[in-house]
Amino acid sequence: MTDDKEANPMARLAEDAIELAAAGQKAMLDVFAAEMQVFAAMVPAMPLTAEEATAAQARHVADEAEVEAGFDNMPV
Repeated sequence: MTDDKEANPMARLAEDAIELAAAGQKAMLDVFAAEMQVFAAMVPAMPLTAEEATAAQARHVADEAEVEAGFDNMPV
């Protein structure tokens, strides 16, 4: 008895298409995982202590205030 896939060429083509789609998705996910690893290496680590977090927030507020003050002095 012959196999159904051998008897039906459309079934074989559909199976090949599914395999190619799965391979393409795996390749895409591999690229995405590599991008996430690079992104994780670029993002600075979060502060470990409450004091460091407070200091970082204070620096951020001071930086924002400096930028805003610079906008106030811009000529129109």
